[in-house]
Amino acid sequence: MLSASKCILVIGGTSGIGEAFARHFHAQGKSVIVTGRRQERLRDLERDLPGVKSRLMDNADLEQMPSLVKDILTEFPDIDTVWINSGIQKAYDFADGGVANLSAIAEEVTVNVTAPLMLARLFLPHLLSTDRPTCIAFTSSALAFVPLGVYPVYCPTKAAIHAFAVGLRQQLQDTNVRVVEIAPPYVETELDADHRGVTNETPMLLRDYTAAVFQMLDQTDDNQIKEVAVGFAKEASEAWRHSIGAILAKIGVGG
Repeated sequence: MLSASKCILVIGGTSGIGEAFARHFHAQGKSVIVTGRRQERLRDLERDLPGVKSRLMDNADLEQMPSLVKDILTEFPDIDTVWINSGIQKAYDFADGGVANLSAIAEEVTVNVTAPLMLARLFLPHLLSTDRPTCIAFTSSALAFVPLGVYPVYCPTKAAIHAFAVGLRQQLQDTNVRVVEIAPPYVETELDADHRGVTNETPMLLRDYTAAVFQMLDQTDDNQIKEVAVGFAKEASEAWRHSIGAILAKIGVGG
């Protein structure tokens, strides 16, 4: 569905994967709306990409979401794809109470889990109401399938997004809304800027990741896409598909 989309809302598109995809969608001639919490970066995108629209949105601020979503849909009623991409990642040592402070943990859970679920609930009535195919996409991670102890909050939040995408796909299987999960491997972005080097992994270059994803999308039937994964993330998601996914298929609920 991502390749067939005409008007895409990228929630969290001012840096990293979100920005790279927004630029690619724009180059494909699609209408693109980007949200983010940094106004100066939103202005930069609008300047660099003629026609792109942006709206200020902080996904840690849950109270403002209903009104912001209403305003976005009023101004851009042609949105057929909503990609919920924004997230934060911290490295904690839970044995060190001073490092794993409660407010930081709460913020990571809010931005990575609560906000995406609320946004899905707010946007789905619009997507379901249209008379054409639509899509809702979520960014999870290879770490949704293979957790690492250095990210004790991030990993379960991304596992939650994966589980939510699977369950939502079950609920929407007979509707016009496709549910797509974007599951990146370790990619060189700002996500780990404040704790880079805590693992020995070498990140995939952002341009290589973007190229691999869109090559996959271009070569795959939209109706067959559930997880968009490359590199290690593909290995991890396929392992899940052949195990837990196979159980879901066996009991007839899909996902």
